[in-house]
Amino acid sequence: MHTQFSRAALSTLALLALVSPATAATRFVNVASTTGLNNGTSWADAYQGVGGLATALTASVSGDQIWVAAGTYKPTATTTRTIFLTLKTGVGIYGGFTGTENKLAQRDWQANPTIVTGDLLGNDNGALNLTDNSYHCFVGSGAAASAILDGFTVKGGYANGATASNYDKGGGILIVSSGSPTIRNCKFIGNRCTFGGGAGYIFTAGGTFTNCRFENNVGGSYGGAFDMNAVTGTFDRCTFIGNTAARAGALESYGSSVTKVTNCIFSGNSATGTNGGGAMWIGTSSACTIRNSTFVANSATTLAGCIINTSGTSTISNCILWQNTGPGGMTAANQLTNSGGSTTVSYTIAQGGLTGTGNVNADPLFVDAPARNYQLLLTSPAIDAGSNAMVPVGTVVDMAGAPRFVDIPTVADTGAGTAPIVDRGAYEAQLPPPPPCPEDLDGNSNVDAADLAILLGAWGQSGSADIDQNGTVDAADLAAMLAAWGSCS
Repeated sequence: MHTQFSRAALSTLALLALVSPATAATRFVNVASTTGLNNGTSWADAYQGVGGLATALTASVSGDQIWVAAGTYKPTATTTRTIFLTLKTGVGIYGGFTGTENKLAQRDWQANPTIVTGDLLGNDNGALNLTDNSYHCFVGSGAAASAILDGFTVKGGYANGATASNYDKGGGILIVSSGSPTIRNCKFIGNRCTFGGGAGYIFTAGGTFTNCRFENNVGGSYGGAFDMNAVTGTFDRCTFIGNTAARAGALESYGSSVTKVTNCIFSGNSATGTNGGGAMWIGTSSACTIRNSTFVANSATTLAGCIINTSGTSTISNCILWQNTGPGGMTAANQLTNSGGSTTVSYTIAQGGLTGTGNVNADPLFVDAPARNYQLLLTSPAIDAGSNAMVPVGTVVDMAGAPRFVDIPTVADTGAGTAPIVDRGAYEAQLPPPPPCPEDLDGNSNVDAADLAILLGAWGQSGSADIDQNGTVDAADLAAMLAAWGSCS
């Protein structure tokens, strides 16, 4: 019986092999290409023109990768506003190529901007000529997490159409009726809508956004960057700058949504209507988990300049809420207002002070706040002051991709947990790099007689000439200097 079963199983496997899909392919796209077969099988024969990405997506099947060279692409080469780039389960779309690479790791999405624009006629002039623009640049409805968009700038989507068709939502990306695509290393800039979600609208679906930037998007009534209703949304290492809407300048979490925000920056976002929430508006039993994020200089004309919670239970920990403004100025209420909802805040710096374990009202001492450099000076009270237990499982890097849980020896641990203690805010303070050549005492990039003179002059003492840091300049330091004699390079 065992032998018969094995033969039957082998026969079934052989049959499945005959009907299985073709081997996954890499499809190449290059808007600048004018020669070759235009069939996407190689860089030499890449899909061409502004509609090349759309052609590649149409041809792709689960398991494929689409490699896209730098340049500007459109959802369609026509002027039809209702044609969009639709993400597919199992298909990864990657921008940032020059058009010569043979490995995914060779691309550089920052150095090689790969743009998708909804400006079909190429005539955008600020917000003056948008009526020809695509309602959405991308649609991710029904696409699972294996649908990947990575390394693109998405701009010029203008959702000003009919509500019944969702053409008034999600200028950059629309995700409705299931689906939860993965978006990484992308910028959503200058997208607009009339209802909600200038950069993106998500309804009864989800999405994961990692290392993305949302800037100067306009959300109409709700959510300058995102309007989310009954979703599971995750934002990690994302930046929200200059987005605006009547309610929720950056993020709206509505309809029992579960929203997770980690290692993110919110700055310069504004709510211009009567419901507030310069950075975030939380309502209708939504639950937001906000960790290790920095909220600075957001504003609202009414209610909270930063975060307002009107319903549901949310938590904020290891964060910085600073200089957010609204009626009355930079008050505690303009950092966080609970108006029907409940928010537990802990180990957070909040201007004006907020009730909760470990919270403080103290200048976080950013490196350069006017330039939006929210990294921490080594004298910041945010350093080694968070709660290790409140860091989401699996979080090992900060906003900049630098290690989390770095101990700064000159700072007393004031947080909770076993050292190293996590910092508050989006950035973890890092130890300064060691000098490339500690034996170069005069800093001229050479170990020479001048350094030897300094060392001999400090013999028997402590100080910078104590190369091995044993407390005394001695023979061991002299030996180290002689071994390093010459150029530090």
